[in-house]
Amino acid sequence: MKFTAAAWVLLLSSPAALGCGAETSTPPCAEGGTCDADPSAEPSEEACLESLAARRVLDRCGVFVTAVWGDDGNPGTKEEPVKTLAHAIAIAPRARGRVIVCNENYFEAITLPSGIDLLGGYDCFGTRPWWKHHTERMTNFLVTLRPPLDNAVPITVVAAQDDGEGATDGVSTIVDIQVLQEWRLGLGLSSIAMRLRPGAVVEVLRSVIQADGAEKGEDGEDAGYFAPAASYGEIGAIGRDACSAATVAGAPAVRTVCGDLVSTGGKGGDGYPDRGGDAADGKPLPTPNPGDTGLGGLGAKDGATCDDGRRGEDGAPGAPGAAGQGGRLTEAGWEGVPGRQGGTGAPGQGGGGGGGAPGGRSACGNAALGGASGGSGGGGGCGGTGGKGGGGGGASIAIFAHAGSKLTLRETRVITGRGGYGGRGGEGQMGGQGVQGGPPGLDPPMLGEHACRGGYGGWGGKGGYGGGGSGGPSIGIAYADDEQLTLDRVTFEIGPGGLGGIADVFDETRDKANRGSDGFSAETMRFSP
Repeated sequence: MKFTAAAWVLLLSSPAALGCGAETSTPPCAEGGTCDADPSAEPSEEACLESLAARRVLDRCGVFVTAVWGDDGNPGTKEEPVKTLAHAIAIAPRARGRVIVCNENYFEAITLPSGIDLLGGYDCFGTRPWWKHHTERMTNFLVTLRPPLDNAVPITVVAAQDDGEGATDGVSTIVDIQVLQEWRLGLGLSSIAMRLRPGAVVEVLRSVIQADGAEKGEDGEDAGYFAPAASYGEIGAIGRDACSAATVAGAPAVRTVCGDLVSTGGKGGDGYPDRGGDAADGKPLPTPNPGDTGLGGLGAKDGATCDDGRRGEDGAPGAPGAAGQGGRLTEAGWEGVPGRQGGTGAPGQGGGGGGGAPGGRSACGNAALGGASGGSGGGGGCGGTGGKGGGGGGASIAIFAHAGSKLTLRETRVITGRGGYGGRGGEGQMGGQGVQGGPPGLDPPMLGEHACRGGYGGWGGKGGYGGGGSGGPSIGIAYADDEQLTLDRVTFEIGPGGLGGIADVFDETRDKANRGSDGFSAETMRFSP
């Protein structure tokens, strides 16, 4: 049966307490200092602990593992170690719940049940005796656990599992191990080096737990890539020819429908026997309107000629999407806030209609007939769709301890990288083009045009930029319960938070109002389950 976790940590923290040749009831070391008196004998648990305290572990005191020359078909002894940590952990309950690791890189992502110990710092190369602890190189933790290229957490500690193969005390001890999350992640994902699931209990001694920089949030998609092109305006209608009626009606207004909004080209002016009628203004008419945009042309009267309709004003651009601000830490991990999609641009104003012309005896040879009517204004283009917001950046978290887990760190370095940058907001789409107004009606063939043309419609407004996503944080230890966290001589090296995403892809130097918030740095952070 294993010693209690407290006694175990005390022994490992005091290498001078029991060394080779020390007087004990069960001597761990034979004469000559080999520490392997009888390789075929089954050592007592007390002898195993004493040899571990002396940093010269006895055979059959655990499962021995080396990635270089081990084989998972082996029994896991010093002479015949296994190859993978995963296999060593699986058979550890039959070997005192202890995995003894050679100083190498292990490209694995492992699940460690509480009660299984993971002990590094041993050299299994060169001349015998093998499995000697590298005490003189304690500043370099040569046992390094790296995940494969699948974005996995290198080590996940779970609750104790009773598989009937061996009793454990339900506490895992991790000693002289570097746990490193260093592979590239998917966009917006967090880098987590160690995760403790509910029910996990672990003590970490003389180790390094290191998360890499988190990944940038996904950039918001430019609207031109996902939205259909904004509709052009409707072409103005043609005015009617002179002398076709007592009142020659102006070209009817045209309408460009943009969802719930409408751009209308002004109706053309009518033709009367004695004068030309005034045309209607294009809509929506801005207020105020200092440039007289979209006004309808005046009809010909009192010896003056008619006016063409005025060009409509371009639609206002869409509002930028709100930027992502902050985020929250939950049992699911870090949840950054994405930026919102930019607003749709406003439709362009329709052009004003063209003024009408007089008819009568001079133009038509009949005092009762009206003159040519004006063309209607062209419709304005629809507004462009807004760009999508950028995603929130991921977090760099060395240790994530879920609610219901218990964590103790002693003489350990906790290292994090930079929080993920927020994704930039996508660019808004160009608005639809305003189009030409309609031509006027004609006077009798020998005289040609006499009424006036409708004005061009304005362009639709450009869609707004999507808001930038929030930057991710850099957190040493994220935990749920103060009473379940013990820190003793722990060193923190915390990276900076990630910058918030920008909203203007063409001007990254400007301080935009809808830039995402920057991430923060914290050695520890408590969250609510």
